[in-house]
Amino acid sequence: MRFDQAVWESMPIIERMGYTMSCILDRAQRFSAALRAANIPHAVCGGLSVMAWVESRDPGRARSTKDVDVLMRREDLPRAAVALAPSGFMYVEVRGIPMFLDGEDGLPSQAVHVVVANELSSPHERIATPDLGPSCTDEQAPWPRVDLVRLLEMKLLAMRPHDIAHLGDLLRVGLIDRSWRERIRPELRERFDRAYDEAERHYGDSAH
Repeated sequence: MRFDQAVWESMPIIERMGYTMSCILDRAQRFSAALRAANIPHAVCGGLSVMAWVESRDPGRARSTKDVDVLMRREDLPRAAVALAPSGFMYVEVRGIPMFLDGEDGLPSQAVHVVVANELSSPHERIATPDLGPSCTDEQAPWPRVDLVRLLEMKLLAMRPHDIAHLGDLLRVGLIDRSWRERIRPELRERFDRAYDEAERHYGDSAH
């Protein structure tokens, strides 16, 4: 189910919210199905991965997301572009970010955004993204998702306000605690301390 602007505009606001989220989930499923059929390694990351992990523990804590992020290796992108074309996904780069538009009229804001494994995410970053590694595949989601260690490291590399909020979601449902500091790469542990302190201060005791 691709996002249709005309359909969206015809809906009341409350129905638009559900329609948008349904399109995001369907986009992830179609994207992953095409890559799995071609045996191309990938794993959903970002907010959608956080959503799936949190939903597995407490649906009241899960927050929605606005897009689909997928961890992939750069050498697999050309083959992925071929495999995804029959499903309507078009490979482009926008400001240096590789992504797959969902249809010829797809918008970058509604694309599948690729996080390239084992690369620096920006000229200002000194720590590379995690490798792809083994993904988590279970009944919780119809697509493979990054394991919690890699998800945590990616959130620490980004360190935006919503990344701190995601870390707070993970700790509130008991998926991570301070002991996870020892599971991540040493060069990210100082960021973990700062992020965990902030997440615990804002979200640790919150009833919301």
